Amino acid sequence: MSWLRRQSRSLRHAESATTDLQQLLDSLSDAVLQLDQLGRLTYANQAWQQLSGHTITSSLNQPLADFLHPQDRAAWLQLLNGSSDLTASGPYPPLKLRLASPDRQPLWCELRLQTLGPQSPKTRQYSATLCDISLQEQEDQQNRATQRGLNALVSRLPTMIYRSRNDRDWTMEYVSEGCLALTGYSADDLVRMTQKSYGRLIHPADVDYVWQQVQEALSQRRSFELNYRLFHTSGQMNHVTEKGHGVYSSNGNVLAVEGVIFARSDWHDQVKSA
Repeated sequence: MSWLRRQSRSLRHAESATTDLQQLLDSLSDAVLQLDQLGRLTYANQAWQQLSGHTITSSLNQPLADFLHPQDRAAWLQLLNGSSDLTASGPYPPLKLRLASPDRQPLWCELRLQTLGPQSPKTRQYSATLCDISLQEQEDQQNRATQRGLNALVSRLPTMIYRSRNDRDWTMEYVSEGCLALTGYSADDLVRMTQKSYGRLIHPADVDYVWQQVQEALSQRRSFELNYRLFHTSGQMNHVTEKGHGVYSSNGNVLAVEGVIFARSDWHDQVKSA
């Protein structure tokens, strides 16, 4: 009889622990899933129902791919099939995808997958979490749209916006498309220096003046405005104005120089000839 009582107590403890674990999982805002080797759901907590719009009962034994937006299924299957070729347990790279439901808009989520211990491909099981990132994705899409608009605006401006290193070549890290009208070189040419560096396009008589004025401004951590001559690939010489400032590290080192350069039609010679 004592043996039966001990067994009964052990069973009650196990049932209590299982109930506590289930309550813990159901309290999470992220969906927690267990999948078999084919990607079918074998377990889901309550957050799955809230995120997907499907009940847990109707979801079990169904492929996760069936609940995804059609455009995201290929990426999920590629991750799942790729993971089956690996011998090491996860986690695998996070994946952004959309949960699709017929009665509401698709919901953007981040999925994180990992294997449940070392198993053979035929018996492998996975755990997965789904985190709602719809607000973040909406903000990212708005930011990308804004960035595209700004890039389009900058590309139409008759100016060259730049970010360069503080060296004699003025090695460009970023150049807007306005550089083509000023120099005859594309932005890619100037960044990669496939032909010439920007510094080599400055009139030889103005090179030292430009360098000295920029260094003086950087040492005083102030902006600068310069007028100098710049050669075009056609052989034409453009008179330009450059306005810029330094970018500094926390300890005061110059990380880069940023600014804008545009052609002048009302040139007044303010440069110091060599």
